[in-house]
Amino acid sequence: MELLTQRQLACLAKLPEDHRVLGASKGSPVVQGPDGQLLLVQPTGQLVATTPVSRVQSYLPIGCG
Repeated sequence: MELLTQRQLACLAKLPEDHRVLGASKGSPVVQGPDGQLLLVQPTGQLVATTPVSRVQSYLPIGCG
């Protein structure tokens, strides 16, 4: 089973040195550009602007009382 598509891997291999891979969101790598903008590497290998993603998403309900 392949975690990233060949196009995603090729895109990551060609990233300029001033870009950083931060992690992944729903199976797509998240990259930070030199200006701080977050970019998502789509399965097609294209970089698209994205909104910040949370590091942890809780699955436990929190109740009061």
